[in-house]
Amino acid sequence: MSNDNKSNGGQSERENLPRTKVPDKDPFASWLQKQLHTMYDEIVSEPLPDSLVKLIDNDAAAGSDKKDKPA
Repeated sequence: MSNDNKSNGGQSERENLPRTKVPDKDPFASWLQKQLHTMYDEIVSEPLPDSLVKLIDNDAAAGSDKKDKPA
């Protein structure tokens, strides 16, 4: 049986692929980050609905009122 993974003087096909340098990250983490960005970047860039912004503003105002009042 011949070694099908070997070509070009004993180098595997994977070794012939262009390498991208990702400092201090394992390949799976890099792949996962790329896939998540591909799937969700468009959604994340959408503006928040006005009703959600109002809820956040109201909650922030209520939280700052509690901090201003002595217990």
